[in-house]
Order: sequence, then C-alpha cells, then structure tokens
Amino acid sequence: MKKVGIVGFIVLSFIAIGIFSISFGKEEKQENETSYPYCVGKVTAESLKIRSGIGTENNHIGLLSKNDTVHIYGKVDNWYIVKTQSNLVGAVFADYIEASYETEETLPTSANAETIENIPNTTLSQDEQIFFNLMNNQRIEKNLPEFEMDENLLNLARLKANDIVENKYFSHTSPTLGTLFEMLDNHNISYGRASENIARNLNSDGAIESLMKSEAHRNNILSDDFNYTGIAVVNSIEYGKIFVQIFVAR
Repeated sequence: MKKVGIVGFIVLSFIAIGIFSISFGKEEKQENETSYPYCVGKVTAESLKIRSGIGTENNHIGLLSKNDTVHIYGKVDNWYIVKTQSNLVGAVFADYIEASYETEETLPTSANAETIENIPNTTLSQDEQIFFNLMNNQRIEKNLPEFEMDENLLNLARLKANDIVENKYFSHTSPTLGTLFEMLDNHNISYGRASENIARNLNSDGAIESLMKSEAHRNNILSDDFNYTGIAVVNSIEYGKIFVQIFVAR
C-alpha cells in the first residue's frame, strides 16, 4: 500500500504556558514565557489558591498554605505554573511565592526512551485513559466510530512523549527519532496514511480543548480515514504534561 504523509502539522500547546508554531521548519516562541530548568517555591501568604489556568477567571482546584513548597515549571506574566507535593499541577499568583533555584542533579529522571522495548506497559495510565476517552467522545458526538487503540502505536506514542521530555524539545521532528514516518518505518508499523498531534498542557481536558480549536488537529481527531491510534501522556517539568496522538489508516 502506498504511504501518504500528511504535511503542514501545527504544533499546539496550552496558551497559558506558551505556544509553539511550526511553519516551513521555523519555530517561534511567545515572548512572555519564561522557562525554569528546575525551581522550587515557598508560599509566603497565609493561603494561596491554585487555579486550572492563568488568570482568576479559571477554576480554583486547590489551596496552598503558608510555607508549603511547590515545584515551579515556568512563569507567564505574573503567574507561576507549579506542581504541589500531592502532584497537583496548576497556576498560582507569583507575588505570593518565594522562588529559589536547585541544581539540575535534583531533577527527577524519566524512563529511558531509546526504544519501544524500554516502555513495555500496554495498559493505559489514568491520564492516558482520560485523554483517550475525551478524544473518542469528540468522535461519538459527530457520529463517527471510536478509535481503536493499537499496541504498537501506543508504545510509539510513549516513546515520542518521553523523548520530548528527555531531550527538551517540542516539535514533530525528534533530534533522535526523526519524523513520525521515520519512526513508523523504523519500527515496522504498517500504515496507509498517518498523522500526529502533540500538545503540552496542565491536564487532558485542556489539551483536548486546545487541540479541537485548531483546524489541523481537529481534522485528525475527527478524520473519517484514521481508524487506529496510539496516545501518550507524560509528566514534564517544563510544561506540566506532554500529550502525543498518533493516527493511522489501514
């Protein structure tokens, strides 16, 4: 079967953390985003609300107390993107956080992502199951058949997501794995057509919402042609979570 690639992918991420766009191989980064390799913060206010996104209009999802510590992923305007000791990820007002840097040796390490065999688990994590269900819900609403999860695509998506985290890039072309089509070919995965969505967000709801606002990404999710998928959700110090969707038609 002839392999047809889909070009013109648009790289999408949560607007509160920063957006990357790809056009003829050139990436541009939003000016008001500041990334922190690894930073901790201590709450200086008696109480501090954690919100689901940047701005007071976003939902209140948690509460911090004075002297609580958080890991800081980055800063947008006057808001920090943080992760709490209970692994809750959200945004807090930066004026009430005292930030301090730690050495890179303290960074938690993710699993080695050199080969699919290094990620053998084919059972969806909780985050992946939520992401998969939300994606299929979009298809159900349009009277489209649900995607079928493919074990090889699932592991390939995990490989790509871990590669993004470990090698600290955000692009459809990996410096180590190459393009989507090179990954599929190198791992002997058959396809007639194929495409990929990648996103960075605080949670699955926000990732799906952002993807559906982009015509290119929405077309992948609601394609009549694609019938198999592999998805991955991996925690990221810089961005909260990395989301990868791989779609193929057979």
